[in-house]
Amino acid sequence: MEHFDTYLHELIAKNLSGQCTEAESAALQRWLEASPENRAEYEILVKLWGDSPAAVAPKREYNTAAAWDKTDQAIQLAPSRVKALYTKYAAAAAILILLTAGAWWLETRSSLKKHELAANDGKIKSLELPDKSMVTLRQGAMIRYINGYHHNQRIVELEGEAFFEIASDPDHPFLVKTPNQSVIEVLGTSFTVQTGKDTTAVTVASGSVKLSLEGDTTAIVLNSGQRGVWGNGQLSANNNHNLNFIAWKTGILQFNDQTLLEILPQLADFYAKDIRVDEKYRETASQQKATITFRNQSCDDVLHELQLLLGFHYQQDGDSIVITQ
Repeated sequence: MEHFDTYLHELIAKNLSGQCTEAESAALQRWLEASPENRAEYEILVKLWGDSPAAVAPKREYNTAAAWDKTDQAIQLAPSRVKALYTKYAAAAAILILLTAGAWWLETRSSLKKHELAANDGKIKSLELPDKSMVTLRQGAMIRYINGYHHNQRIVELEGEAFFEIASDPDHPFLVKTPNQSVIEVLGTSFTVQTGKDTTAVTVASGSVKLSLEGDTTAIVLNSGQRGVWGNGQLSANNNHNLNFIAWKTGILQFNDQTLLEILPQLADFYAKDIRVDEKYRETASQQKATITFRNQSCDDVLHELQLLLGFHYQQDGDSIVITQ
């Protein structure tokens, strides 16, 4: 475990203290399954941690000196063929003890307690973070954060879609972590993040951000007006041509010489509807274009205006809409 890094130390410490998120547990499991050696090293660290005072959670007495003494005794008493292994992992075990104590301290210290906000009532929610950054959550999104820094970084965890306006602080980079292990790093900018089970999309409104995968050195830098996507193990970047990437936040839908076939998917996303075009009408819909703006209007009002402009018909059944000739 010569290359066993701080990130994996943190994952193991959080796992042993029952504080791993689902994404972190998955990352640790991938490392364990990567090789039998990783599994063996993990089991040794688990044993050393279990023998230390830090493992006795109810007392919450994390005595670092006692932990070192305990580890040293285990080394001295071990048979010669095992002693080398204990020596190899003694430092790692001590770090785990310290990280476990630190994780407990982080969870119990009121000023650094983790907070969670979810927009699960069908409404957009706005939040000012402790560093004065602003976050707007789209319906169904959730964010977790603490009232302080983690290793001199401002870190939040996001599920769903949100718009960020980050307060500039070059000494404390701002990181957005997602369930699929992608990471967005910024200094001062505004952007949207849309997370999925296996993908993450970032669209930059101002400034620049770096999109990467946690634990991987590969990254792409996105500047204002660009959209980056991580998915299928690959990173890609393109210019953003979607004027409506934050329409869910502003309530404004803008279409500039776009075809009906291009407009309808954006309406479906904005209004959370299933909108499809009848096959007999698709060729015509691909040629009909509109330049129009809608401001805080209902789906029915928008479709009615487009109907008058382009001359189609539509049928609605609940959240399903079919466009016909």
